[in-house]
Amino acid sequence: MKNHESFTDKDQITAGTELSADEKRKEMRGWAICMTAAVAIALMLRLFVFEFVSISQSSMEPTLYSDNYVFMERVTYWFSKPAFGDVVICDFPGSTAAYVKRVIGVEGDTLEVKDGVLYINGKPDKTYFDGYINTPMPKTTVPEGCVFVMGDNRNVSVDSRTVGPIKLSMIHGKALFVLWPLDQIHGL
Repeated sequence: MKNHESFTDKDQITAGTELSADEKRKEMRGWAICMTAAVAIALMLRLFVFEFVSISQSSMEPTLYSDNYVFMERVTYWFSKPAFGDVVICDFPGSTAAYVKRVIGVEGDTLEVKDGVLYINGKPDKTYFDGYINTPMPKTTVPEGCVFVMGDNRNVSVDSRTVGPIKLSMIHGKALFVLWPLDQIHGL
């Protein structure tokens, strides 16, 4: 016959599984610290590294549509300036809204719209718009510390043709890709 130990004292059976009140407080404090750290990290990433931006304008069609969400990162412009062709999220002077536009001119570039065509540094440019631009624009040189932005849907876009070149400090970040809706995911 095998020797079986039998426990009759309930405290002996559960002693290894129950936490003391002090241990419970320590565990709750640990969870609270972890959750607080996770929220703080998420907020810091959102404020300083990236953001998801909802598009509510038609000024960037056919590149972006009003139901798109784009992934915008903020880090690139800490180390470099915006370049021709970048899609940026920016502010305009006197407005509280954020705008999605394409960088068409950088410091020192001369732009003009003549006979329905955009000229950059004296050469016709149809890189992001291959249509007729309805409104002429006099020759404009982009000052230091600024960029010239336009929407890809140039005939409906409010952009630097209206507000002038924008300061680099007015750029929130660079849009990298469309992330919603899923059937329209693509890089910018």
